[in-house]
Amino acid sequence: MEQNIYHMKRNRIIYLLICIASIVLASFYGGPISYSILFGVLLVTPVSLIYLLIVYCFFKLYQVLGTKHITAYEPIPYYFVLQNEYLTNFCHISVSTYSTFSYIDELQGGKNVPEEQESTNITKTTDSIQKTYELLPGESVRFDTTLVCRYRGDYFVGIKEITIVDFLRLFKVTYKVPEPLNAIVLPRVIKLGSLKSVPDMTISTYRENPSLTTDFDSIVREYVPGDPIKGIHWKSTAKTGKLQSRLTYGEQRQGISIFLDSKRISKDEYTYIPVENKALEIVLALADYFSNVSVPTTLFYSQSEPRTLKTGAEHEMENFLGTVSLLKFREDENASVTLDILLKGTAFKDCMIAFLVITGVDAELNRRLYELSVLGINTVVYYVGYKPDTKDIMELSNIRVIPVHPEDDLEDIL
Repeated sequence: MEQNIYHMKRNRIIYLLICIASIVLASFYGGPISYSILFGVLLVTPVSLIYLLIVYCFFKLYQVLGTKHITAYEPIPYYFVLQNEYLTNFCHISVSTYSTFSYIDELQGGKNVPEEQESTNITKTTDSIQKTYELLPGESVRFDTTLVCRYRGDYFVGIKEITIVDFLRLFKVTYKVPEPLNAIVLPRVIKLGSLKSVPDMTISTYRENPSLTTDFDSIVREYVPGDPIKGIHWKSTAKTGKLQSRLTYGEQRQGISIFLDSKRISKDEYTYIPVENKALEIVLALADYFSNVSVPTTLFYSQSEPRTLKTGAEHEMENFLGTVSLLKFREDENASVTLDILLKGTAFKDCMIAFLVITGVDAELNRRLYELSVLGINTVVYYVGYKPDTKDIMELSNIRVIPVHPEDDLEDIL
């Protein structure tokens, strides 16, 4: 692309010098030959512009996605066709792609995947890839490849703009594709082998129910702070090298609660789409992980009013994914208000651990976190943002805060 710009600048300078030389020649020497050269040089401009108009009118682009069901980071069949529907050769036709939210394999090869940014949003990478074609009269070129969408959302993909250049590379016209491809993309489900953010999760999913009998059973597990000393199984402790406790008959396996902050942080799609995508990826990864081990999971979120979504088995994940994928983030949502309503109910009182996926922090949200801490609920807060500052959240003994950038790898974070 830089080389094409260089050639155009060079050709324009050369053409300008020829025009000046022709005018000087005609002015000082006159004669039919001098004036013929001058008129011939000056005619280059209107002829080039007429050529660009012809190409604009008779050049066609067709592009097709192989499926309507698109999942983030899943390659889908895609092709585009360039068609010359005129009697003249079309040269120097370039196409540029949408490259911020998606990329086309072989044209871009995933090289434009945004890296972690120091700025407050994802860099808008526009026209970063161009491929030039030359079409003979009536000729068409078909390019079969795959397209990958990076984020959940509703946005344009594929070819964005077409650039046509005249035969002498003096002028160019760039225009947007009249009917761009619109993609509705679902979030991906990341499979987790373990939860690094809560390494003792398997242990902490057990909790005693004081309303039931508390006689000790023969089954043992690793010691959890707060277990009665008399319940320690010393033989198992000696064998394993770690404190082992006997379960009580009243001990039950409890569920997991996940809260999702559904507030839209900006009106700029380049800012909010990556953040919303990462928040949903966290929710789905957690729900999928616990469904695989048959732990009941409840998602709390707001769509003008608090809503609840449950899953607890692998076969229920499809319905869970479908509902979460259609979830809408809104600027008028308030995480603090929603949490306050949930805390006044029984949303978190019976869960062993709560996960909060938030995109912003204020004083009211900190008050809600304090209330969770007072209830004695172990809480993990995933703070999603471009510059998430954990100092914005008050330090509490049973609340762990993990910052997450929209481009972080969740297998390393979760």
